[in-house]
Amino acid sequence: MATISLTAARGRDIAGVRRRTIGQYTGPASYVTGGEAIAAGDVGMGVLEFFDFELATDGSSWRGIMYDHATGKAFWVVLSSGNQVANAVDLSAFNARFEAVGY
Repeated sequence: MATISLTAARGRDIAGVRRRTIGQYTGPASYVTGGEAIAAGDVGMGVLEFFDFELATDGSSWRGIMYDHATGKAFWVVLSSGNQVANAVDLSAFNARFEAVGY
């Protein structure tokens, strides 16, 4: 399972009824094809309206992460091919910052 850290300085913000959270996302030790589930509660919210990631890096290579609101899952993508990362690949060395907006 991937790790979500909400320790960024001033990582939480409130605007009207919406909250914005900025944090760090570390990849899973064994990626599951179909994506990693991320629930609104994982980032301290009840409903996620927006979830965006920077490119993830391990210091020498890059991976894309896209959040699918319909399934509530984060999909990892190999940038050079555009394909989803293969099942059981270790992504635990990859980190990316994210921004989540919801309430």
